Amino acid sequence: MDNTETTKTPDTQEVAPEAEKQDVKSAENEKPDSSCKSAKTGKKEDERKRLREENEKLKHELSDLDDVYRRMLAEYSNYKRRTEQEKEQLGNYVKSETLKSLLPVLDNLERAVNAPPGDEYKTGIEMIIRQLAELLTAQGLDTINPLGEVFNPEIHHAVMRVDAEGVEPDTVTQVFQKGYRLGERLLRPAMVKVAN
Repeated sequence: MDNTETTKTPDTQEVAPEAEKQDVKSAENEKPDSSCKSAKTGKKEDERKRLREENEKLKHELSDLDDVYRRMLAEYSNYKRRTEQEKEQLGNYVKSETLKSLLPVLDNLERAVNAPPGDEYKTGIEMIIRQLAELLTAQGLDTINPLGEVFNPEIHHAVMRVDAEGVEPDTVTQVFQKGYRLGERLLRPAMVKVAN
């Protein structure tokens, strides 16, 4: 026989005291505690408040970054415009200085046209050519006159190849037109005849 005590309920059911205690505990667990509920609500409100503040802070930072971006964009646009203007001004200055330095040569050519023909005329033209060559050299122009040098396809343009005795193969035997370069930039290759 079981030693557990049983009690009778009004419905005439017998319930063990341990089962009764468990029912009471489960009923207590099912009922939300009002103090617990208010604590959870308070935590949620605190979390919402924190998120709102963080959201406002991020909005403010985004606004600041947007302002910085727009300022930088405007500064870059101004810089680009100024650079283009400076390039144009520099280009015009270089052109004007180059043309200004060519004016004396032009004056001498006009005088040569009005001079009477003869030996003095030829001497005058030679002086004008020398004056122009000096002026261009002062501007950085280098002449390529490769007579007797080894053919270099990077700076020479071979228009003829001929058999030549007493000359090494690939040697420039005649220059039809001088070449020119400005610094490292080739302006015009020398037009040459090359030995086979």
